[in-house]
Amino acid sequence: MLSFKRLIYLASVTLLVAGIIHILVVLLIPSYAAKDAWAKLGSEDNFWKFKPISSAGRNKIAIPLLDPAFDVSACRFDLTDAPLKVQANGNLAFWSVAIFDRLGRNTYSFNDRTAIEGQLSLIVVNAVQLARLRKDQPDELKESVIVEANQGQGFVLIRALRPDASWKPITDAYLANASCEKFDFEAQESSG
Repeated sequence: MLSFKRLIYLASVTLLVAGIIHILVVLLIPSYAAKDAWAKLGSEDNFWKFKPISSAGRNKIAIPLLDPAFDVSACRFDLTDAPLKVQANGNLAFWSVAIFDRLGRNTYSFNDRTAIEGQLSLIVVNAVQLARLRKDQPDELKESVIVEANQGQGFVLIRALRPDASWKPITDAYLANASCEKFDFEAQESSG
């Protein structure tokens, strides 16, 4: 049976070790917090323009666990500035697009099988911008997927399937020509 002094000693050592572990965890949080997708995309200046992503990371934004059969690009946006307009043209074996909030939660996604005429045309708006868009929707957006997002900032990922190495120039061209830009209400109203 343990003596009272020995029990106090063991409890003190346990509390000391737990305190040291707690302090180490608190000090390590910033280094791990900066490794989320938003932070990695933020290290590149890519608001309103697509940047290539890879799992390798050489001259690209590196995000682990990407499917190697896909070429991927990402674009950050801020709906407080303007609505987001994403477009890409071309014929691929398969593409998908996903909208994420700052925390990396997928808020909406679709692919070439569910897109209008198989083409990528996406408008992301907040509630106020959606009301304005519904009031007078430009003809060019009639075949666009319009998504209302509850977040101010987020990012969009486009994934292009590369069935084999011969598709690499096709997927590269598709992603290079994809646009991620502010949708300008005033320009649409003046042209309409």
